[in-house]
Amino acid sequence: MSLIVIMELLLTLGLAYVIYHQRQQLLDVEKRLKTLSQAMDQHQLEQAAVVNADLVFAKKLAEINSQLVSMDNQLQSLETKRDNDGGYQHALKILEMGGNKDEIISSCHLSNAEAELLMNLHAYRAVIKTPA
Repeated sequence: MSLIVIMELLLTLGLAYVIYHQRQQLLDVEKRLKTLSQAMDQHQLEQAAVVNADLVFAKKLAEINSQLVSMDNQLQSLETKRDNDGGYQHALKILEMGGNKDEIISSCHLSNAEAELLMNLHAYRAVIKTPA
């Protein structure tokens, strides 16, 4: 009878060890699950922030594109006006022939700033054309 008691005791101890070991594994899995759940929550928050930033970026990009189209239209309008009004090309030709700022302001109907800009452009082109 003592052999049966010893066998039952060993079996009970073995089962207790298996249950204890599985309990430890379960605790480890639960801990890992909690860590992964927290990481997933953090990633979801970050994803929401990225999506929001992307929407804001797309809106700003659309606004900038609209402004560029408007500026392009204004530039084309100004170029058309200048073509009909003497224009920048005529002013550059006057400068190439030795004209001064006052001449291009009066003959091409340019502002002082435009005349200075064209004079700087003419000087820059002259420097580039000059062999080193």
